[in-house]
Amino acid sequence: MTAPPAAKKATRRPPDPKCPLRPGEPCTLCQASVTGPQDCGLVYLIMDDPEAREAFNASRRR
Repeated sequence: MTAPPAAKKATRRPPDPKCPLRPGEPCTLCQASVTGPQDCGLVYLIMDDPEAREAFNASRRR
């Protein structure tokens, strides 16, 4: 009796995090301890400061 052929397991890639400050570009993990945009200090600083966020949004609209 022979065993059925092993089904090829589909390999899934982890999602590539996108940089919210550079739309369309991947997160390049530009800081040593960062794992993605969720713990990026620069993203936090821009998104947490209302004036910086408004300036960033205004620059994206141009």
